Amino acid sequence: MSEENGVIYLFTPVKKTSEVLSRVELTPKKVLLFYPANLRSVVIETICSSVKRAGFQVVFLTTCEEGDIHKQLKILGIECYTKVYSSTAGMFNYIRYAFFLRRFCKEHKITTVWSHLQSCNFSAVLAQFTIKARVVIFRHHFHAIIKEKGLKVINVKERVIGNIINRFAREIVVPSSEVYEGMITYEKVSSKKLSIIPYIYNFSLYKKPDSDKVSEIKEKYQATLLVIIASRMIAMKRHMLVLPIISKLIKQHYDIKVMLLDDGEERNILESYVSSEGIDNRVFFLGYQK
Repeated sequence: MSEENGVIYLFTPVKKTSEVLSRVELTPKKVLLFYPANLRSVVIETICSSVKRAGFQVVFLTTCEEGDIHKQLKILGIECYTKVYSSTAGMFNYIRYAFFLRRFCKEHKITTVWSHLQSCNFSAVLAQFTIKARVVIFRHHFHAIIKEKGLKVINVKERVIGNIINRFAREIVVPSSEVYEGMITYEKVSSKKLSIIPYIYNFSLYKKPDSDKVSEIKEKYQATLLVIIASRMIAMKRHMLVLPIISKLIKQHYDIKVMLLDDGEERNILESYVSSEGIDNRVFFLGYQK
């Protein structure tokens, strides 16, 4: 962890932050942050507020209806917009959003697009050929399981979209050396396209723990070590890497309980494993929680 100009970084920047930012420079007058979700994100909120404080105009656009993050950004003085197409259109929506971006950027005089997450990135890459704005792709992840099982473990649709983005994106920002090296080594992306800018967090945006709720959880799940795992239940998150270890420790009479949050296609498999190991009185599936 490091701190620079009052901003906390959870990773040590591979390059000096000011040098990296020169490649994703803040010189344009109007930056559009293109994002697919409406739940609050401290990372996105920190980026928007930091860029605005630096003296640049920030516009926030999502591909879903208005939600909590829009309300928070409006409090910070950020312009917020939404554009929602019918989910039944499937792949065609990517093209529709590409054309919409063209119109939106022209209407709002956008000079730089910062696109986050692959569903937005795909449309942004398509749009970059028809707009004057500089388009920068923010890639948030690399599936570590690829190192063990190869790219075939990724579903075909995600793989195709990822390949197109990697091929045609002109600039890609990643949050860590793990993602950087993974994309170069396994996805064969040119290092010339990639820059590392670690995530930034304004920790004051996080609410303080509710002491009553904490006490309630500790009372309900009494254990010497109480573990909370908050992660989608999909193969990429590798729950089956940790559950056998938990099972072994429990059978060695360690006083451990585990709260598994969220949901996903692997849930039935995980529940079956926990039941077969006889540790369902120690591992609890609690579904999605705010």
